Amino acid sequence: MNKNFEKQKILRWFTDWAGLKPKLHFSERELYFKERQIWWTSIGQNIGSEQNGKRGNFERTVLVFKKFNKDTFLGMPISTKIKIGAHRYVFSSKGKEFCLNLSQMRVMSSKRLLRLVGNISSPDYQKIVQMFRDMV
Repeated sequence: MNKNFEKQKILRWFTDWAGLKPKLHFSERELYFKERQIWWTSIGQNIGSEQNGKRGNFERTVLVFKKFNKDTFLGMPISTKIKIGAHRYVFSSKGKEFCLNLSQMRVMSSKRLLRLVGNISSPDYQKIVQMFRDMV
């Protein structure tokens, strides 16, 4: 692919993401969320090797790993692309496999939350907690 075309495409994504950020920031809706829940989250257009969101809302599924308060949580992005590695956890839900990426976890605002998907199983969550403890 032409490098100039690729740069223009990425620049357009950053511009679109910049336009969406104020809408999320000034959103007045309050969502109630808990640890172990999986949400479609407006994760954004990120830099370098960081995981990006997709579609118009720059969304990706994210596990609410740790809720700090009603406004913030530690989220871990989830992908349908299975990769095996030290900081990845593969789990199944509703007959499909998913891959949680602990190396891409970050603190997020609850204003990024879009739609609740469901909950990760308690045994899977406990394994992720142990992986987190081993990592830090």
